Amino acid sequence: MMKPDIHTLAHHLKQERLYVASEKQLIQRLNGDVLKTAERLYRAAWITKQQRINLDRLILTSAEASPAECCQHAKVLEDTQFLDGYKTLGFQESIYGEFLGRVRENPRLVASCLVAGERLNQEHTQGVIYTVFTSLYGNCIMQEDESYLLQVLRYLVEFELKESDNPRRLLRRGTCAFSILFKLFSEGLYSAKLFLTATLHEPIMQLLVEDEDHLETDPSKVTERFTPAQQERLFGEKGSEGYRQKVAAAVEANEAKLVTLVNKFIGYLKQNTYCFPHNLRWIVSQMYKTLSCVERLEVGEVRTMCTDLLLTCFICPAIVNPEQYGIISDAPINEVARFNLMQVGQLLQQLAMADGDGDPRRKNSLAKFDKSCVSAFLDVVIGGRAVETPPMSSMNLLEGLSRTVAYMTHSQLLCLVDFVRSVMAGDYLREEEHILLETLMANVPQSRTVKSNSLELTPSNTPQLSPTTTPANKKNRNLGTYLTAVPLLHHQIALDVLLSMLF
Repeated sequence: MMKPDIHTLAHHLKQERLYVASEKQLIQRLNGDVLKTAERLYRAAWITKQQRINLDRLILTSAEASPAECCQHAKVLEDTQFLDGYKTLGFQESIYGEFLGRVRENPRLVASCLVAGERLNQEHTQGVIYTVFTSLYGNCIMQEDESYLLQVLRYLVEFELKESDNPRRLLRRGTCAFSILFKLFSEGLYSAKLFLTATLHEPIMQLLVEDEDHLETDPSKVTERFTPAQQERLFGEKGSEGYRQKVAAAVEANEAKLVTLVNKFIGYLKQNTYCFPHNLRWIVSQMYKTLSCVERLEVGEVRTMCTDLLLTCFICPAIVNPEQYGIISDAPINEVARFNLMQVGQLLQQLAMADGDGDPRRKNSLAKFDKSCVSAFLDVVIGGRAVETPPMSSMNLLEGLSRTVAYMTHSQLLCLVDFVRSVMAGDYLREEEHILLETLMANVPQSRTVKSNSLELTPSNTPQLSPTTTPANKKNRNLGTYLTAVPLLHHQIALDVLLSMLF
C-alpha cells in the first residue's frame, strides 16, 4: 500500500512544481509587460507635457516664440528618441543619477533652491522649474512623485510667499515658482479634469448655444464692432443724447446677461465642490494656514489670495480655453463665444478681489452680485482640519510600482547642475542646506556653459531619459537617448538620448 501512495505523492508534487514554475514564468512575463507599458507611459507623458508647454509659449508669449519656431519645436518633440543615459554620459551616469535621486527625495531642498534662484535672478530658473516637474518628479504620474511635489509646493508657500513683501502681487503675476508648479500640477491631475468637466461643461455649452452677441460692458467699446452706417442705424447720430441713451441701454442689457451667466457658473462651482481634488484642497489649506500666521497679512487678504489662486491658475484658464482641458470637444468656439468666456472669467476674478481692488469699469456689474458668492466656495475648499501629510490619490492604479528613471535632455541636465552651482555660490541658502548641496555636488562633474534654456530640444542635444517603472523594492535605475534617461536610484544610473536618469 505504501508504494502506490508514495508514487501518487511524488506525481502530485511534480505536477505542483510544474504548476508553480509555470505561474512564476507567467508572473515574470506580466511584470515585463507592466514595465514596458509603464516605460511607454512615462515617455508619452514627457512628450505630451513638453508639447503643452510649447503650446502655452505660442499662446501666452507669442512675442518670444514665433509660430514657425513653435512648429519646429513640436516636430522635434514628435521625433524624440529615448536612449539610455550611459550612452551619453558614460561612467558619469551613476554620479548624475545619485545626485538626481537624492535631490528628488528632499522637497525642502528643491524649494529652497528654486526660491534662491529667483532671488538671484538666475536666467535659467523658469526652465529649471519645468525640469523639476517634468523630469525630477516625472509629471507626477506616480503617487510618490505627487507626494514629493505637494511638499515642494508647501515649502514654496513658506519660503517664497510668506517671505514676500506682497505675496498677492507675486501670485497674480503667475511667474513665481509656486504659481508655475501649481499650474503644471493642476493641469495634469486627473481628478482636476473630472472636477472642471463636471463644473464647467454645462454652463459653457449654454453660453455657446444662447449668445450670438459680444457681451461688451465698456460703453466706449460697445459700438466699435459696427460700421459707421450700422452705428447710426442702431444707436442714432453719434454724440446725440439718443445715442448715449441707446449705448447705455446696450451696456445694461449686456451686464444683465453676463450676471446671469456668471451666476450659473458660480452655481455649478458650489454644486460640484464635493468632487474638488483633495490634493489641491490640501495645497490651498496649507497656503491659508501658513499665510494666516503672518502678522502683516489680514485674514481677509489671505482668503482673497487663496480664491485668486484657484480662479487665476486653475478655474478661469479652463473657462477661457475649455478645449485644451477636454471640457468640450464637440462644439466649435467662435470669436464671439471666446470673448464672452473671457468676460465671464474676468468677472469671476474681479469677484475674488477685495473691495477697492477691482476694475472700476466693472463696478456696476459687480454691484449686482452677492458679495459672498465666491467666498462660499472657498469656505468649502479650505474647511476642515489641515493635516501635515499630503493626501494620496484615491485611484492608484500603479500601486506597488516605483519610478526608477528620469527623462531629460542633455541640456536640461547641464542647466540643472549649473543652476544648483549658481545657487550654492549665492547667499540665499541656509547653512545646513548649503552643506548638504556641497555633499551632493562633490562628485558631479563641472559642466560646460549652457546657452539655451532647458526647454529647447534639437536632435543633437536631446538625450532621452526613459524612466522605467519597477516593483517598489527594486533598486535598479536606467537612463535614456536623444532624451536621456537617468536612473534615480542611489546605486546604478543610466541616461537616454532624451537622458533618462534613474533615481
